[in-house]
Amino acid sequence: MISSTTTLVATLLSEGGDRPLGSLLDYAPGMVIWTLIAFFLALPVMWKFVYGPITKALEDRDRKVEDSIAAAEVAQKQAEAQMAQAKAELDAAQANAKRMVEEAMARAERQAAEAVRAADEKAKAELQKARETIAAEKRQALQEIRQEVVHLTIAATGQLLQQKIDDQQNRQLVEKFVADAGSRSHG
Repeated sequence: MISSTTTLVATLLSEGGDRPLGSLLDYAPGMVIWTLIAFFLALPVMWKFVYGPITKALEDRDRKVEDSIAAAEVAQKQAEAQMAQAKAELDAAQANAKRMVEEAMARAERQAAEAVRAADEKAKAELQKARETIAAEKRQALQEIRQEVVHLTIAATGQLLQQKIDDQQNRQLVEKFVADAGSRSHG
């Protein structure tokens, strides 16, 4: 292309450079033949040094674009796989957290039930202990009352009879009487 332009310019200059611009459009069969000869001679050189590198560069660019597209597709597939894996891990973590919460709640319920049972057992034990203490104190109080009744009865009888009564001998009699009276009132 460059050599044909150079040939054209050289031809124009050799014919006289004083012609107007319109003369460039004049048909000259000799000039067309020389232009075609120059073009066909320059074509292999241009093909090797101009069109070849341009074609190679375009092919390289196309190959790079195709490689980039393929790499992007691979990266997209990897990203999708990683997202799926992350979602699966998140689901597993959520399930694990839910299971842990359920286990903790079950453990808390068991501990609460155990605490209630232990408190109930302790309350029952305390109640039984209190009943036993009350029963012992009641027996002791009844024993003291009986002894006081015996003592008062002997004292009252002694005053009624105005004599001294043998304390030891009559005490057994009165104690038997009070015990019989106490067993009849409870029975």
